[in-house]
Amino acid sequence: MKEPNELSMLSESMLHEALENAELLLNYATEHGFEIQKDWIQIIIKSKKCEKEDTWTTEDEIEFWMAYKELSKLVQPVSIHGLKAGRRRAVVRPTPFQTFFKIKSTSSLAQTSVRSYRFWTLLFILSVVIIQVITLKGTTTLNNIQSTYKRMNEVDNRTDELRLLMNADEDNERAQLEYYRLESEKGKLDQELSGSIELLTPWVDFLRSVIGQKSRHDAALAADTVSKSTMPAGGPGSAPSSKADAMVNDNVSTIQEAQNYTQIIQLYILPLLYGLIGGFIFVLRTLEKDIRTQVFSQGSNIKYTLRIHLGALAGLIVGLLWGDIEKQQITFLESLSTAGFAFVAGYGVEFLFDAIDRFVGSIGGEKKTNPPNPCK
Repeated sequence: MKEPNELSMLSESMLHEALENAELLLNYATEHGFEIQKDWIQIIIKSKKCEKEDTWTTEDEIEFWMAYKELSKLVQPVSIHGLKAGRRRAVVRPTPFQTFFKIKSTSSLAQTSVRSYRFWTLLFILSVVIIQVITLKGTTTLNNIQSTYKRMNEVDNRTDELRLLMNADEDNERAQLEYYRLESEKGKLDQELSGSIELLTPWVDFLRSVIGQKSRHDAALAADTVSKSTMPAGGPGSAPSSKADAMVNDNVSTIQEAQNYTQIIQLYILPLLYGLIGGFIFVLRTLEKDIRTQVFSQGSNIKYTLRIHLGALAGLIVGLLWGDIEKQQITFLESLSTAGFAFVAGYGVEFLFDAIDRFVGSIGGEKKTNPPNPCK
């Protein structure tokens, strides 16, 4: 329990702070042309004199608090916290740097918040660009591999047909020319496929290193060492065939792993980051308006932080649901990307969660309108 003198000191401190706040509100109301009653000004001036001479009476304090309340109501939605957030802050405990250069005030809370949100926005945008470029390299190579495989299957099917034609008619020169041309094309396709896989392997190794796994080359060396140590006598005779099979298996494994990485990045990581950026963009636009109208305060940072987290969550929700949307082949969504939807969801997160609330509410409403019959 506080001692009487401590309570008195606390009351005086609160009264002193309230008087400073009242002067700040009065200054704002005057500069912006509010209709201020003369009585309020007189009461505040009188209260300053009472505070200076320490001649407070109960009646004086009551009058001051009533005038302070009316002045606060007059300037709403602007509050004393918003006005203070836009003012430079005095240095209470100066650092050696501030002492040396005689810095007595720092940037306002609003300026500090703007710089912080702007820095994080640019940082996440740069991160998204880097991840997008890395992903683009992998997806482009995978698309080339898929198109090459598709063309190789077409060539194989056509060569089988031509082989049947040549067996039926050995003098069919047209079929022979097309057959040799396709065989030559098949050799080029094999080279393109090998080159694409060689480009894809470092990309997969880089992503493996990011998540803390060994590269495919190191893993293959370790597996080869184990296989040699356990190889039975006479085993090396089948080495060429085993090596070819191992290469084919390794190529298939590389392609499958690359597809998994691209799906994870495109359906989870990038949507989350785009939703996060959408939340940051919304905060920056709202922040500009709040600072201009002087309603930004310390509590606004809590609201903005939650808003950014909700934006990231909204982007992740879009990424989680997007795979099902693509499988349903909805035509009007074909031209829009997952990242675009995630950004829109992060920017307008209220609409997404309002829709979820309405959906849940409609289910709850149906349950309420159709209660079970206890007589059955």
